[in-house]
Order: sequence, then C-alpha cells, then structure tokens
Amino acid sequence: MKKLSLICMTILAISFLASCRGPQGPAGHDGNANVASSTLTIKSSDWQWQANNSQWMVEIDYPAINNNVFNHGAVLVYMDVDGAWSQVPLTYYYQDWITNEENQQVLINCEASIEVATLSDGGVRLFWTESDFYDGMRPETHDFKVVAIEATVFATRSDVDYSSYEAVKKAFQLAED
Repeated sequence: MKKLSLICMTILAISFLASCRGPQGPAGHDGNANVASSTLTIKSSDWQWQANNSQWMVEIDYPAINNNVFNHGAVLVYMDVDGAWSQVPLTYYYQDWITNEENQQVLINCEASIEVATLSDGGVRLFWTESDFYDGMRPETHDFKVVAIEATVFATRSDVDYSSYEAVKKAFQLAED
C-alpha cells in the first residue's frame, strides 16, 4: 500500500509541476508571422517570349505560397510605377524610343497589360502583353512586390483595401525590404 501511495503522490506531483507555467514575458507587437512580403527586381533578361500567346512571361519562385495561402489565403502582386506600388493586374502606360523608317529616333506612347497567375507549388507567373501584341523588345527591368497572406489572417481582415500596398503594409505591419 505504501508503494501505491508513493506512486500516486509522484504522479500527482509530476502532473502539478507540468501544469505550472513560468513567468510570461511582455506583450509583443502585433505580428505578421502569417504574412510574407518581398520586393523582387525582375530584369529585362528574366522575361521569356511566349510565341504561342504573343506575350512575355517570367516565373518567380515564392515558397511562402503554400497550400493554405493558395487555396484559402491571398497572393497580392504590386508593380513599382513611377515610385508608387500599383496592384497587378494593371495596364501600364509608358514611353519608348524607336527607330523609324528614316532611321530617326522617335518617342512613342506604349501600353502593356501586366497580369499574374498564382502557382500551387509556391510561385507566381507574370505576363506582359503589349497592346499591339508585338514582341519587339523585352520589358525593361521593373520592381515587383509579392505579398502572401495565410488564410486565417486573410479571412479576418475584410477591412483592408488590398488594392493599396500602403494599406496592406500598414494593416499587417510589413517592414520595408
């Protein structure tokens, strides 16, 4: 009986000690552990011509896009347009120099459509289509920002204007990279 009593007391003591918690540290800042954001520079040489679709394409690996993000969260892409982040898809207006038939440099107005497709295996594809579907020159170097938001976070933040990177940055306390 002494042995049984000793065993019961030991089990009770271990259970009591296991349930005790140590001192709690100070509260931290609201985190963004479930939101990943990166700025990526896509060089002109990164774009590949897709003749069958008459457009340029680049594929970006982004491991933060997991099944949870792909199926129930959000993947946002923004392009730097004259120092401001514009959400993709977008129509991009720019000017370019071409050589005309008289071998003179002429400034022309251009228009391109930039679209994005999220990949289930952790990445995005960007598509650049000129309005005239002419392959011409590769797109120039541009900065893009990719933001991946886990489903649990995305589902609770309907108050955020996701078309504005500045609003997303503020809502999720994203650091500049």
